[in-house]
Amino acid sequence: MYISEFQNVDSKRVKERLVESAYNKVQIWRKIFLEGLINEQGEKQYYSLKEAAKFVGVPKKTLEDYTSIFNKVGLIASLFDFQGQKMGFLRQFIRKNKSKIRKALIAERQKKYERKQENKNEIIKQTQCTNFLEEFSSSKETESFFEKFSYQNIFNSELEEFDEIYQESHVFLPIQKL
Repeated sequence: MYISEFQNVDSKRVKERLVESAYNKVQIWRKIFLEGLINEQGEKQYYSLKEAAKFVGVPKKTLEDYTSIFNKVGLIASLFDFQGQKMGFLRQFIRKNKSKIRKALIAERQKKYERKQENKNEIIKQTQCTNFLEEFSSSKETESFFEKFSYQNIFNSELEEFDEIYQESHVFLPIQKL
Protein backbone atom coordinates (compact mmCIF):
# COMPACT_ATOMS: atom_id res chain seq x y z
CA MET A 1 0.00 0.00 0.00
CA TYR A 2 1.13 3.51 -0.75
CA ILE A 3 0.70 6.67 1.31
CA SER A 4 -0.82 8.47 -1.67
CA GLU A 5 -3.88 6.18 -1.49
CA PHE A 6 -4.81 7.73 1.87
CA GLN A 7 -4.19 11.41 1.12
CA ASN A 8 -7.79 12.30 0.29
CA VAL A 9 -9.64 10.48 3.06
CA ASP A 10 -12.69 12.53 3.88
CA SER A 11 -13.16 13.11 7.58
CA LYS A 12 -16.94 13.30 7.39
CA ARG A 13 -18.35 11.91 10.59
CA VAL A 14 -20.49 8.82 10.13
CA LYS A 15 -23.13 8.27 12.78
CA GLU A 16 -23.55 4.55 12.23
CA ARG A 17 -21.38 2.36 10.01
CA LEU A 18 -22.35 -0.85 8.29
CA VAL A 19 -20.68 -4.00 9.61
CA GLU A 20 -18.78 -4.73 6.38
CA SER A 21 -17.54 -1.13 6.17
CA ALA A 22 -16.33 -1.17 9.78
CA TYR A 23 -14.72 -4.59 9.28
CA ASN A 24 -12.85 -3.36 6.20
CA LYS A 25 -11.65 -0.25 8.05
CA VAL A 26 -10.34 -2.39 10.92
CA GLN A 27 -8.55 -4.73 8.49
CA ILE A 28 -6.87 -1.82 6.67
CA TRP A 29 -5.93 -0.21 10.00
CA ARG A 30 -4.24 -3.39 11.25
CA LYS A 31 -2.52 -3.95 7.91
CA ILE A 32 -1.05 -0.44 7.93
CA PHE A 33 0.16 -0.96 11.49
CA LEU A 34 1.71 -4.40 10.85
CA GLU A 35 3.07 -3.98 7.32
CA GLY A 36 3.54 -0.23 7.03
CA LEU A 37 3.18 1.91 3.93
CA ILE A 38 5.53 2.81 1.10
CA ASN A 39 6.28 6.55 1.02
CA GLU A 40 7.08 8.78 -1.99
CA GLN A 41 10.78 7.79 -1.89
CA GLY A 42 9.83 4.12 -2.18
CA GLU A 43 10.83 3.29 1.39
CA LYS A 44 8.66 1.25 3.72
CA GLN A 45 7.55 3.27 6.70
CA TYR A 46 5.86 1.87 9.82
CA TYR A 47 3.25 3.71 11.87
CA SER A 48 1.74 3.50 15.34
CA LEU A 49 -1.88 2.44 15.80
CA LYS A 50 -2.91 6.07 16.26
CA GLU A 51 -1.14 7.20 13.08
CA ALA A 52 -2.60 4.26 11.14
CA ALA A 53 -6.06 5.23 12.36
CA LYS A 54 -5.53 8.74 10.92
CA PHE A 55 -4.79 7.20 7.51
CA VAL A 56 -8.02 5.19 7.67
CA GLY A 57 -9.99 8.25 8.78
CA VAL A 58 -11.51 6.67 11.90
CA PRO A 59 -10.47 7.37 15.51
CA LYS A 60 -8.27 4.74 17.14
CA LYS A 61 -10.71 4.30 20.03
CA THR A 62 -13.54 3.52 17.61
CA LEU A 63 -11.42 0.99 15.71
CA GLU A 64 -10.46 -0.72 18.98
CA ASP A 65 -14.15 -0.84 19.93
CA TYR A 66 -15.01 -2.41 16.56
CA THR A 67 -12.24 -4.96 17.03
CA SER A 68 -13.57 -6.03 20.43
CA ILE A 69 -17.11 -6.27 19.03
CA PHE A 70 -15.95 -8.42 16.12
CA ASN A 71 -14.01 -10.70 18.47
CA LYS A 72 -17.01 -11.19 20.76
CA VAL A 73 -19.47 -11.82 17.95
CA GLY A 74 -16.98 -14.13 16.24
CA LEU A 75 -17.08 -16.45 19.26
CA ILE A 76 -20.71 -17.46 18.72
CA ALA A 77 -21.58 -16.44 15.14
CA SER A 78 -20.08 -15.55 11.80
CA LEU A 79 -19.65 -11.88 10.95
CA PHE A 80 -20.81 -12.57 7.41
CA ASP A 81 -24.28 -13.30 8.79
CA PHE A 82 -24.55 -9.63 9.76
CA GLN A 83 -23.62 -7.99 6.46
CA GLY A 84 -25.99 -5.20 5.65
CA GLN A 85 -26.61 -4.56 9.36
CA LYS A 86 -25.31 -1.58 11.27
CA MET A 87 -22.83 -1.73 14.16
CA GLY A 88 -25.60 -0.90 16.64
CA PHE A 89 -27.26 -4.17 15.70
CA LEU A 90 -24.06 -6.03 16.66
CA ARG A 91 -23.90 -4.21 19.98
CA GLN A 92 -27.48 -5.22 20.68
CA PHE A 93 -26.68 -8.81 19.64
CA ILE A 94 -23.83 -8.87 22.16
CA ARG A 95 -26.08 -7.59 24.95
CA LYS A 96 -28.70 -10.25 24.22
CA ASN A 97 -26.17 -13.11 24.02
CA LYS A 98 -23.88 -12.10 26.87
CA SER A 99 -24.03 -15.48 28.62
CA LYS A 100 -23.33 -17.43 25.41
CA ILE A 101 -20.33 -15.23 24.67
CA ARG A 102 -19.02 -15.69 28.21
CA LYS A 103 -19.33 -19.49 27.94
CA ALA A 104 -17.65 -19.51 24.52
CA LEU A 105 -14.82 -17.37 25.86
CA ILE A 106 -14.28 -19.73 28.79
CA ALA A 107 -14.27 -22.73 26.45
CA GLU A 108 -11.73 -21.03 24.16
CA ARG A 109 -9.47 -20.19 27.09
CA GLN A 110 -9.72 -23.81 28.28
CA LYS A 111 -8.67 -25.06 24.83
CA LYS A 112 -5.70 -22.68 24.80
CA TYR A 113 -4.68 -23.88 28.26
CA GLU A 114 -4.91 -27.54 27.19
CA ARG A 115 -2.84 -26.86 24.05
CA LYS A 116 -0.25 -25.08 26.19
CA GLN A 117 -0.09 -28.06 28.57
CA GLU A 118 0.27 -30.47 25.63
CA ASN A 119 3.14 -28.40 24.26
CA LYS A 120 4.83 -28.38 27.68
CA ASN A 121 4.45 -32.16 27.96
CA GLU A 122 5.88 -32.63 24.47
CA ILE A 123 8.89 -30.47 25.33
CA ILE A 124 9.44 -32.44 28.55
CA LYS A 125 9.32 -35.73 26.63
CA GLN A 126 11.80 -34.43 24.06
CA THR A 127 14.23 -33.27 26.74
CA GLN A 128 13.95 -36.58 28.58
CA CYS A 129 14.65 -38.44 25.36
CA THR A 130 17.62 -36.19 24.61
CA ASN A 131 18.98 -36.68 28.13
CA PHE A 132 18.65 -40.46 27.80
CA LEU A 133 20.46 -40.45 24.46
CA GLU A 134 23.23 -38.29 25.89
CA GLU A 135 23.66 -40.65 28.83
CA PHE A 136 23.55 -43.69 26.57
CA SER A 137 26.08 -42.28 24.13
CA SER A 138 28.48 -41.32 26.92
CA SER A 139 28.54 -44.74 28.59
CA LYS A 140 31.68 -46.89 28.25
CA GLU A 141 29.77 -49.90 26.92
CA THR A 142 28.42 -47.85 24.05
CA GLU A 143 31.83 -46.44 23.21
CA SER A 144 33.39 -49.90 23.11
CA PHE A 145 30.52 -51.16 20.94
CA PHE A 146 30.97 -48.33 18.45
CA GLU A 147 34.74 -48.83 18.42
CA LYS A 148 34.23 -52.41 17.32
CA PHE A 149 31.83 -51.26 14.63
CA SER A 150 33.90 -48.40 13.33
CA TYR A 151 34.29 -48.23 9.57
CA GLN A 152 37.95 -49.19 9.54
CA ASN A 153 37.60 -52.11 11.95
CA ILE A 154 34.84 -53.78 9.97
CA PHE A 155 37.01 -54.30 6.92
CA ASN A 156 40.19 -55.16 8.88
CA SER A 157 38.70 -57.68 11.30
CA GLU A 158 38.08 -61.38 11.06
CA LEU A 159 34.77 -63.21 11.20
CA GLU A 160 35.25 -64.30 14.80
CA GLU A 161 35.06 -60.71 15.97
CA PHE A 162 31.71 -60.32 14.25
CA ASP A 163 30.33 -63.26 16.21
CA GLU A 164 31.41 -61.58 19.46
CA ILE A 165 29.78 -58.30 18.46
CA TYR A 166 26.49 -60.00 17.60
CA GLN A 167 26.44 -61.80 20.92
CA GLU A 168 27.23 -58.62 22.88
CA SER A 169 24.61 -56.47 21.19
CA HIS A 170 21.70 -58.81 22.01
CA VAL A 171 20.37 -58.22 18.54
CA PHE A 172 19.67 -61.34 16.57
CA LEU A 173 20.75 -60.68 13.04
CA PRO A 174 21.56 -63.33 10.45
CA ILE A 175 25.29 -63.97 10.19
CA GLN A 176 26.61 -64.05 6.70
CA LYS A 177 29.63 -66.24 6.17
CA LEU A 178 31.79 -65.55 3.20
